[in-house]
Amino acid sequence: MNFYDNINNLASSFKNTDEYKEYLQLKEKLKADQDTYNMIKDFKDKQNEVQIAYLNGQDISKEKQEEMEKLYAIVIKNEDCRKLLECEMKINVILADLQKVIGEAVEELIKF
Repeated sequence: MNFYDNINNLASSFKNTDEYKEYLQLKEKLKADQDTYNMIKDFKDKQNEVQIAYLNGQDISKEKQEEMEKLYAIVIKNEDCRKLLECEMKINVILADLQKVIGEAVEELIKF
């Protein structure tokens, strides 16, 4: 099996994880209630903005942090939203593990 076949198999394996499947199911369920879907989408958009700003070295104001905390408190009151965010965290662990394994595999290329 060649390298690219292995990459495609890895992607397929990822899409077959319980976490990935549950995430997609929850996302579709949330889409059925447009108000709830818009609420979680707005939260995730703002969360992404904060993460990008942080990664770019920008300071996150106390007001913005408090706003995000308040939004999070509202969002997690909805069970499906809470489950979606929990599922997303599990997926992030899987992706971090993948990144670690790949990082270890290319360590010899990075060290000189």
